[in-house]
Amino acid sequence: MTKDRAAVLFNPSAGRGKAIGMKDRVEACLCRHGVLYDLFVTGSEGELKALARERTLTHATVVGAGGDSTFHLIVNEIVKAGAVARFGMIGVGSSNDIDREFDVDSLERACRALKRGRVRRIDLGQIVRGSETLRYYLGQANIGLGVQVNRYVDALARRKPALGRRQTLAGVLAVIRSYRSGLVPQSLTMESEAGTLRGEFIAAVFSNIRYWATGKLIVPEARPDDGILDACLIGACSIGRLARIARLAAKGRHGMMKEVRFLRSSSFEVSSETPFEIQTDGEIIGGAECPETFERVAFKVLPGALDLVC
Repeated sequence: MTKDRAAVLFNPSAGRGKAIGMKDRVEACLCRHGVLYDLFVTGSEGELKALARERTLTHATVVGAGGDSTFHLIVNEIVKAGAVARFGMIGVGSSNDIDREFDVDSLERACRALKRGRVRRIDLGQIVRGSETLRYYLGQANIGLGVQVNRYVDALARRKPALGRRQTLAGVLAVIRSYRSGLVPQSLTMESEAGTLRGEFIAAVFSNIRYWATGKLIVPEARPDDGILDACLIGACSIGRLARIARLAAKGRHGMMKEVRFLRSSSFEVSSETPFEIQTDGEIIGGAECPETFERVAFKVLPGALDLVC
């Protein structure tokens, strides 16, 4: 195994294609900070996953250069391979909530962290159906509005790339469409260490970190190494109320709203008579065009599952 060189997996499609223009800057910064690395530019999701599997066995450190989705895909391959490699991040995506949590949300800070080589052992979220683990995740998994926004923005970016890259506007349009189409709220039953909760929810977020939706402090008390998942549940409300919740969430103050509830547990069992979809770290399970649906699933924490270079 190569111990002194990091395998940098660069995803040029991250940030809805903006990342490709960052490649030279990323390499220049790595060189400036004296980071020894081997660069691999990926051409597809399948190639990214295959490279992650291969480099986990050849390099002591595997670095994702992309966005939250890129990190998510690489980490799943690292864990499935036995978590023998450390993971590093260079954020060149559109949301960058995961690298924001670990204070490596700039190119300079990311490269300094890789040079320093300090390792932090962190938890991962785990999505389980029956006895099958569907995904591991660094950030959060969610049901409801996050899925619908992701799907709409993805489709918009394919039809109208320029509009799709205007993330805030695209997100607002997606929220309006979700309400008008009756896609939210979602009827859910949640069982956790706090008891059983039933209701209609605009969004249910099960998080390992504080941030969601491009810097919103969705669960201000979350910590990625405390052996606990933190849930933020947003109950049925008008678009106007949701807009206020979003504004307050920018500083983590949305808990004052009556529609918002926080729960903490090592496991959440979620079920519904109406099948639901799941988005995790920017990825819809099954894909945006043909998402998988669920009637019962568990969100669990896997303590100390990953060594993160930060």
